[in-house]
Amino acid sequence: MTSTWDYVIVGAGSAGCVVAHRLAALRGVRVLLLEAGGSERRWDVVMPAGVMFAIGKPSLDWCYTTEPDPTLNGRKAPWGRGRVLGGSSSINGMIYVRGNRGDYDGWAHAGATGWSYDEVLPYFKRSEHNENGASAYHGSGGPLHVSNLHPPHATTDLFIRAGMESGLPFNPDINGESQHGIGPIQATLRRGRRHSTASAFLRPAMATGRVTVIQHAQVTRVLFEGRRAVGVEYRQGEQTRQVRAGREVILSGGAINSPQLLMLSGIGPAAELQALGLPVLQDAPQVGRNLQEHVACSLTLEVKMRTLNDENGWGRRLLHGANWLLFGRGPAAASTAHALAFIKTRPGETEPDVQVHFTPLGFNPAADSSREMLLDRPAISMAANVSRPRSRSHLTLASAHPLERVRIHSRLLDDPDDVRRLTAACRHLRRMAATRVLGSQVVAEISPGPGVQTDDEWQAHLRQAAGHIYHPVGTCRMGSDDEAVLDPQLRVRGVHGLRVVDASVMPLIPSGNTNAPTIMVGEKGADLILQDKDLHA
Repeated sequence: MTSTWDYVIVGAGSAGCVVAHRLAALRGVRVLLLEAGGSERRWDVVMPAGVMFAIGKPSLDWCYTTEPDPTLNGRKAPWGRGRVLGGSSSINGMIYVRGNRGDYDGWAHAGATGWSYDEVLPYFKRSEHNENGASAYHGSGGPLHVSNLHPPHATTDLFIRAGMESGLPFNPDINGESQHGIGPIQATLRRGRRHSTASAFLRPAMATGRVTVIQHAQVTRVLFEGRRAVGVEYRQGEQTRQVRAGREVILSGGAINSPQLLMLSGIGPAAELQALGLPVLQDAPQVGRNLQEHVACSLTLEVKMRTLNDENGWGRRLLHGANWLLFGRGPAAASTAHALAFIKTRPGETEPDVQVHFTPLGFNPAADSSREMLLDRPAISMAANVSRPRSRSHLTLASAHPLERVRIHSRLLDDPDDVRRLTAACRHLRRMAATRVLGSQVVAEISPGPGVQTDDEWQAHLRQAAGHIYHPVGTCRMGSDDEAVLDPQLRVRGVHGLRVVDASVMPLIPSGNTNAPTIMVGEKGADLILQDKDLHA
């Protein structure tokens, strides 16, 4: 028998958990949340250092792989996305970055009415319980704990001082008035444990009794009566079931799964759907297009100081695991990066155009397996990425079969401007490595190595070594133009009762890690749903 709910949410990720939490505030509401993965309550999710083991694990990760990228010498790349309660907030680096004013004002200028910086800032603040307290830019008392590292690794101070010596201003709060500069990070941590959206938002929502979660349930299509979405079909094990939504169906599957589900349901590029034998409900050529991602390249240095590479033996692992378990402290309780820089590669830039992650850990560029991934000597890494890349990728259905993976057509360095900016960023990192404070500790440049100097050499290196950092957005773009997949209220154009609320709605990628902006989308998206609740009552 088909069950009926007020709202059906597809995907318990960074946004879906937030939507469930806010809808649960309605008395008498019945919300069903369908998640393809399982529980987040496991050590490789809860322990921050467990991310090294979580990425690429099929029980937690969709384990996508791109098609060969012609802009990266034809390389394929793994593209991890969370398949677990909390979605990618359960397997990410936990780094809390919102982006800057120019990002969201750019959204509004592009037609996302109501999404300017001043209009989205309250939603960032509402979700946040910041360790440093409330301010004009930060919230206190929200569900999501945003914490400082206790303490950051000793090499972090070298990175920050080297950045200042290279001309960057010290910035104690990159989520505050200005993003420009170099400084410490904050992370989604609570007492040394990962604070995913499942922990922060979903578990409290489930405790109200108004939200029901079905795990290991992969949604295969949206059900329509005429042009109104009335429910979804999903598979759980060998069983296929249907559920109905009395008010709305909300897709929160992320930038890969949400456009796939729209296309499987007849909403997408008509010619492509027809070629696969899928009936067309709404010709929407931009579904799956506009895929944006941060492309990064690292400078890896062997150094004299101890780094996390020295903590990789089994004895040290056991010690740090015990310290984390008992006290929530130490290397196992920290995010992947320990500091960030936002730099301007050209004079006159109004906002930083490059982000740099500092990690007190060196990775082996020649590794053939995960066992060889870490260098066997002390090293640090500085990874630069273009904040607002111009390159665009896209995805398409491989077939009409709902369980077959989409094809991700990656073109990460398609635009020459991205190559120029990334080259300039890597040269800035070299200048930092040559400063008095950091240069005195450097033994050797491991990657890319001294053989990379000219523009042509840098371009060749980037095409061989650069890669994505798991920040896909934009495949169900919102906007005011007719080609936008969604209107600014996140409603799917051409149909009724169907919204998308996740990273796919972003018209332009923010300047920074995408988890915090996706949580903000969940907060504002929930408000938009609640504003229309009486229309469907």
